Amino acid sequence: MLSLLLGCTSLICGAGTHAIDGACLPDDTAAAADTAATDTGDTAPDTAADTADTDTAPDTADTGPATLAVYLLAGQSNMDGYAWIPGLAPADRVADPRVPLYWSGWGGFRDLQPASYGGAVYVGPEVTLGRALADAGVPAVLVKHAVGGTDLANYWFPGVTPGDATAGDGFSVLADSVDAAAAELDAAGQPWRWAGFVWMQGESDSLDLGMAHAYEDNLTGLVAAVREITATPDLPVVVGLISRESIWTYADLVRDAETAVAAADPYVATVETDDLPRNELDQPHYDSVSNRVLGRRFARALLDGADVPSGDDAPQAALTVSGGPTDYDFTGTCGWEFTITAPIEVTDLGAYGTAYIGTATEVGIWDADANLVVRGTVPTWYEAPATWRKTEWYIAIDPVRLEPGTYRLGLVSWTGDADRYLNDASGSFAAGITYTAAVYAEGYWLTYPSNRFASSTVSFVGPDFLFTPAP
Repeated sequence: MLSLLLGCTSLICGAGTHAIDGACLPDDTAAAADTAATDTGDTAPDTAADTADTDTAPDTADTGPATLAVYLLAGQSNMDGYAWIPGLAPADRVADPRVPLYWSGWGGFRDLQPASYGGAVYVGPEVTLGRALADAGVPAVLVKHAVGGTDLANYWFPGVTPGDATAGDGFSVLADSVDAAAAELDAAGQPWRWAGFVWMQGESDSLDLGMAHAYEDNLTGLVAAVREITATPDLPVVVGLISRESIWTYADLVRDAETAVAAADPYVATVETDDLPRNELDQPHYDSVSNRVLGRRFARALLDGADVPSGDDAPQAALTVSGGPTDYDFTGTCGWEFTITAPIEVTDLGAYGTAYIGTATEVGIWDADANLVVRGTVPTWYEAPATWRKTEWYIAIDPVRLEPGTYRLGLVSWTGDADRYLNDASGSFAAGITYTAAVYAEGYWLTYPSNRFASSTVSFVGPDFLFTPAP
């Protein structure tokens, strides 16, 4: 029931009590609280806190439930969701009761969680988008309808007039989802409003020259139609710019059209995606790390009402490996020592692998006092597909902040599994990450790599991590 997701809209209290700020208080206590809540700035304040209360409007406790901000999400596969679940931090892989989500595939509201026609292993940007809004204090509700491989010219065409027979299937189901979600919201009794529309689409139209040239007019028409079905003439709109990947033949035409629509409408903003890596094994789609960044960028654009460019919110690899030999291997924890001079936030842990990983491995980071500050398991391909970026498989973690200092990074390796690390690697380190030595310790389990191996080359390159500058 939506009412359970949104929380109770009223509280029934027993005799001798009544509701104040979501709680049943005795009449004498409640009366005092009510008097304080509506204090109009008397000259003899009861408390020090009362001194600051000089407004004549009732305080928040007397204004009733918050007005819900409802956002509509639509588009093709990069909105539907073809990013793998392990790209979400563990805390984000479970339902979030703060944000009700109406997905067309459910036909009703549930707590925010991955919702993709691709299947249970996939997630779209809705999870990080909704959580970012909730973290910012927005009482957000999401309504989503997105289908992969669809075009704006036909499938999402809103019709000459809303509701006529020329409307494409995509827009028709979107309009039905708007009506169904609105009916449930009305029935729940809490005030609500349409607060924004997020559109991630255009790749299909970029494969056809005629569709690409028509994209600006078609997107302008879609925005107008969505504002009409939501009865919100100035509805804020956020458009994700499609990637310039070579597989999208006329990507520049579509991107120019998206930018032109935003330039012509003060309530339309764009989000850059060109700096977000694609899935190496599924090129049309953003990889799992990029997908979660995309959701947060959508939230920023909605909150700020402004374009969101590329930036350092996209996690980068501490080490980018270009090659090297695996002349020997051993059983133990191996890796490398590094220093940082500015705080960073580690978002993902990685394990080397130029092919599908057949054996899961643990990865950890220790501080200078040998304290294990973060650990995670990079799974096999068969357990759960992680994020692959050419030489490393990454698994998302709940972000961990590292202060300036020296750290050791290690993973578990086994004799006979020589593809686990490189003993003489070539590559480059990210700005702010300084490699100091190879480190190792023997044993079958993840353990502090206490031995330091000085070498003229970069050795024991197997573990890696993704990070962003710490906020």
